[in-house]
Amino acid sequence: MTLRSPFDRRAFLRGLSAAAVLSPVAVRAVAHVPRDPVFTHGVASGDPLADRVVLWTRIAPRPGPQHPVQWEVALDAGFRQVVRSGTAFARAAADWTVKVDVTGLPPGRALHYRFHALGRTSMAGRTKTLAVTAVTQVRLAVFSCSNYPAGYFHAYAEAARASDLDATIHLGDYIYEYGRDGYASEDAAALGRVSDPPEEIVALADYRRRYAQYRSDPDLQALHAAAPMIAVWDDHEIANDTWREGAQNHQSATEGPFEARKAAALQAYHEWMPTRLSDPARPDRIYRSFTFAQLVDLHMLDTRLVGRDRPLSYA
Repeated sequence: MTLRSPFDRRAFLRGLSAAAVLSPVAVRAVAHVPRDPVFTHGVASGDPLADRVVLWTRIAPRPGPQHPVQWEVALDAGFRQVVRSGTAFARAAADWTVKVDVTGLPPGRALHYRFHALGRTSMAGRTKTLAVTAVTQVRLAVFSCSNYPAGYFHAYAEAARASDLDATIHLGDYIYEYGRDGYASEDAAALGRVSDPPEEIVALADYRRRYAQYRSDPDLQALHAAAPMIAVWDDHEIANDTWREGAQNHQSATEGPFEARKAAALQAYHEWMPTRLSDPARPDRIYRSFTFAQLVDLHMLDTRLVGRDRPLSYA
């Protein structure tokens, strides 16, 4: 991240340390989002630019290959000043997720969005485009390492309550790939957070089910509805200690080719996350930049799938 105005570096680092990188795992759930029978996993937005933002939702699976979903973006929470609207399609081939890259939006504005399908209206989400004129601060909530069976996502709920976030940042390990007895799962049964599916996830259907479980969490739904997210993966979105051509937690003899697993993991990631693909032919190309007026250039880097060789075994 590059700061582009006169700034006290030490003060910035102290503030970053005080805010910390929030690990959304703790002892209790805070937020409450009513369960919707159509929009089962809430709404989300992401990858904001000055004139556009990606909107996301998912509908419950339906008969047939696709179903129309209407969307709208407004300047006000009552949706009296709608500035953009349209129709997208939830497709079985994309696990019934919907992603719309909405363009032509005013810069530096808080916006409200929602979806309509099957006679129901989704919860409303709040998003924000990037400013192009001078700003004095950029406020971000930063997260990483979100292991569902380890505890409740109360840090997500706390950030969702903030009304002045420009964006949320997720640095990776948005999900974990382990089975029900995997890392930090000792209390999962008592907490009602046993991993689904119960086995280690390897195939596309497995990754989709795991994302569906994480996104069923009300605190994570509240976070996504509160502000746009800028995300990048680490290793557990695929497998522990992933590198360009393999992973510590991948055994080709029993789990098949790593390339097939990686392709499945990346497909599910982009289906379930509000990301913008710069090159649809290269879903592994996640690195991208965001400019917050004259103050901050934020660069999201991939240090796993493109830039990492097989780690040295020190032993």
